[in-house]
Amino acid sequence: MPYVTEVLLWRYRSVLRMLVMRDLHIKYRQFRLGYVWAILEPLGMSVTMWFVFEVLLGGKKLGLQPYYLFLTVAILPWWWFVNSISASTRVFIGQNRTLSVSQLPTQFNVVRVLVARAADFVLSLPLVVAAMLITWTFPTAWILLYPVAMVIQFALMWGVGLLVASVSAMIPDLARIIRIVLRAAFYLTPVLYSLSNVPAGARPLTYINPLVGVLGLYRMGWWPGEHEGWKAYATSFTVIAILMVIGFVTFRRVEHRILKAA
Repeated sequence: MPYVTEVLLWRYRSVLRMLVMRDLHIKYRQFRLGYVWAILEPLGMSVTMWFVFEVLLGGKKLGLQPYYLFLTVAILPWWWFVNSISASTRVFIGQNRTLSVSQLPTQFNVVRVLVARAADFVLSLPLVVAAMLITWTFPTAWILLYPVAMVIQFALMWGVGLLVASVSAMIPDLARIIRIVLRAAFYLTPVLYSLSNVPAGARPLTYINPLVGVLGLYRMGWWPGEHEGWKAYATSFTVIAILMVIGFVTFRRVEHRILKAA
């Protein structure tokens, strides 16, 4: 099933590229700073978190050093994840007329949102470079895992995005529930802290969080010691695979209802 989907999306890649570029243009043209907002929002978040936990609370043991770089490396993919999943809840809502006449695959709408948010993520990557220069900390050869993390995260968001988009089309209230879940997930995901801060007995439970393995790959380039072992990654990536299957199966089962409602 995923393979067939990839073939379909590859066939429409030029259309996808055109629509994503149009979406980004429409999104940012209403702001005078334009694409700069792709940097300002995560920058504001990382600076605020650094000031609170490093300066005000003196959280030098909360994460690895330099803490500002440690935060920035994780906040950017987290921001990508939150924006993608939040946007996915609205994909099929209010699109009845468009869906009924479109010749594109229905799930194309979800992928379109994810790719647009991926573009935002790429545009925000200079923040990592700035954090490296500010802290004068540079990556090791493990930085080659960074693009791998991006691919795995996109796969995760593809599955979760299809799931929440499908269910939200049937139950509009899910969007509000998702916002609450994402707020809680922020503190349950090692964005502000290192896994070494989690008690050893509770640490295996954190591996169930699929973002634990993803963030581990992002941070590996600067902190190879943050590696939790193959069991941690195997658990996180297995959960990602399961979520992808659930997302695709759920979408296939409700797709006809989405189109019928259109």
